Amino acid sequence: MMNKHILLVDDEKSITSALSVLFARSGHEVTVAHTGREALAALVAKQPDLMVLDVGLPDIDGFELCAQVRERPFYIPILMLTARDTSLDKVTGLELGADAYLTKPFEPGELLAQVRALFRLIGQRETTADEERPLTIGPLMLWEAQHRVTVSGQAMELTPKEFDLLRLFMRRPGTVFGRETLLREVWGYDYLGDSRTVDVHIQRLRSKIEPDSSKPTLLLTVRGFGYRLISE
Repeated sequence: MMNKHILLVDDEKSITSALSVLFARSGHEVTVAHTGREALAALVAKQPDLMVLDVGLPDIDGFELCAQVRERPFYIPILMLTARDTSLDKVTGLELGADAYLTKPFEPGELLAQVRALFRLIGQRETTADEERPLTIGPLMLWEAQHRVTVSGQAMELTPKEFDLLRLFMRRPGTVFGRETLLREVWGYDYLGDSRTVDVHIQRLRSKIEPDSSKPTLLLTVRGFGYRLISE
């Protein structure tokens, strides 16, 4: 595995110093940011391969920063570090687009194992990207490994959750998915709260793939049941 560039975002300098040494000893380049604004600037200037993100930042909450990064057109793995260890916090982080979640205190070996796992994921995507055949439904084309979507040949920028929703629909065209099924399949857990989050994401997805999102012709509502994508 080639050495990578890690963006380390934490406001505690004792932690960033210790982790910088840990990552450097593993052969990785490290950029440190102590605020959310510094992290956003470093993402553009440095183009790192991985973000290690603390939740408790002084200016932008780590959850909010994660959500902002996931709204951008590029993909970067995000490993969240936090002292918060409740199930709700973990679910929130993962729902907002984090790829992994590690609670403090943690063992250095555990952190390095998580980092290696995320880098392996990157390598797998890069290996298969050139050979990949896209999923194709009507004007929609989706490359899973590349996280790329086109609509009538035009590149479309989707957030990770929008991409995951569309991928599920395109893998099983014509299938009707209820809200609870979509939450389980896309968000990865049994959601006990307000399932309208699905409706919000469907609405946003339609605004990007439909010629007229108020009159959808691709991603249809099946009243009383859920949603389905056209099958051809």
